[in-house]
Amino acid sequence: MSAAGRSEAVRRAATVILLVGIWGADASAQTEGPRVTWYGYTKLDASWDENAVSAGNFARWVVSPETVAPHAHFNMTARQTRVGLRMKSEIDGAVVQGLWEVDFYGGGAENKNGLQVRHAYVEASWPSGWKLLAGQASDVISPLAPSTLNYVVAWWSGNVGYRRPQLRVSKESPLGSARLTVTGAVTRTIGDDFGSDPGDTGTDSGMPTVQGRMGLSWPMGDKQAAVGLYAHGGKETLDPELYGDPMELTSSGWGGDVSLPLGPVVLSGEAWTGTNLDDYFGGIGQGVAMGPLTASGVTGSGGWAQVAWDLGENRFHVGAGVDDPDEADLSAGGRARNLSYWASVQRDIGAGLSHGIEVSRWVTDYVGLDRGTSLRVQMSVIYSF
Repeated sequence: MSAAGRSEAVRRAATVILLVGIWGADASAQTEGPRVTWYGYTKLDASWDENAVSAGNFARWVVSPETVAPHAHFNMTARQTRVGLRMKSEIDGAVVQGLWEVDFYGGGAENKNGLQVRHAYVEASWPSGWKLLAGQASDVISPLAPSTLNYVVAWWSGNVGYRRPQLRVSKESPLGSARLTVTGAVTRTIGDDFGSDPGDTGTDSGMPTVQGRMGLSWPMGDKQAAVGLYAHGGKETLDPELYGDPMELTSSGWGGDVSLPLGPVVLSGEAWTGTNLDDYFGGIGQGVAMGPLTASGVTGSGGWAQVAWDLGENRFHVGAGVDDPDEADLSAGGRARNLSYWASVQRDIGAGLSHGIEVSRWVTDYVGLDRGTSLRVQMSVIYSF
């Protein structure tokens, strides 16, 4: 063997020894690995709508009869089927938990659904009450959601808040029998793309959005009551969209949430106000009002309330929500008000199988167009694991 050959053989042997040593060191130093648990459910949704709603498989608002002539629609989908992984371990006194969850609303044909990542984060919790979360998770603001069979849980009709990448810190402190939780986060500013790829008005701002909430919880019977106040603030930058000087628009809002258990009945709801909230599903999906060489944020207010009655095998939900943008901020054809009412019953059959039916009424007002109204009846079959 030549000198060069011997040198290469020695280098490879040294590399193998080094890799084996590193692997062995990691294995010997590692404590108990993460415990992984699968969870999820399959869900079939079949719905009948008196008139055209957006988007069909789920209801956001009713299309004006001047846009689509009144006629009934039927939809059936399994896209809300959900799969997730929960991971848990302990490191130096901290409990570390991870979550990865998807459903099938990621596009594709109705019988060839695409995956959509809902959650993907890790969270560390310390006995002192501090928590640190990193990844994609639900917003800090608007922490509650009504229990609807309709996939969108009253988004665009009174409920705001979604999911986005974030770095979050929270501190929980005892106050007698109650607990005070203060949470803050920096999140990705997800804005609008008006055809000026790459990027959007959120990334063009060069800044993250800040979210915060202060909440108080206390025991009521065998459940927890809670109230909270929340707010967020960020900005978007429009540049190529206006073909002129950059323009900064604020995306901000504040609101409150409440959950009160009264025996088997739970009263819950939220109220909010703000501007440029389309990326939080406020303003009925309208955030920026564009002019020839100008733009402004759409302001609005809204909220929802629900009564949930849990009788073990049977659960009943009755609620209503409203999203009311300022009509002065809207152009002709804009959605001026969206109101929904719903009532549902869900029954657990056993062995993870349940089914339910939900009846809802939708009323959507427009600027300069006839009001859209529709009755919606939805049936769901769910198998949880």
